[in-house]
Amino acid sequence: MTETLVGSCVTVCLYNAKEGFGAMNHFLRDRPKDASDPEIGTYGTSATRQIVNAMLQIDAEPRHYQASIFGGAAVLKTPNADGSIGQGNVAAALEVLKAAGIRVVRQEVGGTRGRRVRFNTQTGEIECRFAGDIPRKKMPQRAE
Repeated sequence: MTETLVGSCVTVCLYNAKEGFGAMNHFLRDRPKDASDPEIGTYGTSATRQIVNAMLQIDAEPRHYQASIFGGAAVLKTPNADGSIGQGNVAAALEVLKAAGIRVVRQEVGGTRGRRVRFNTQTGEIECRFAGDIPRKKMPQRAE
């Protein structure tokens, strides 16, 4: 079980339904200004490529995977906060997953509130709730 809290940040939960294993990332920004930036966990493009590539080394068939994306909210309350950070983060994750041929089965993104995400990497079960809310019923991911 792994858990994270996201606001404008995004987390991608990637699950291999055939083999029963998963991974989760969490990133702050969509992409580095300099492509050689070594901060894998900071940027959506590199963080998402990292988990995709690591998992494809175990099972190289993209059809065996399903992704869920959470976060990307406009949580900053400043005059210049237009929600573009969160929107860019979601777009970066979608871009990498599409390029890898991995289908996105669930998106809980946008809005103005943070989310708490719990991911069971063995079963694929994901629980997502708005930060501060009472936990809601778990929604298992199922292979289609």
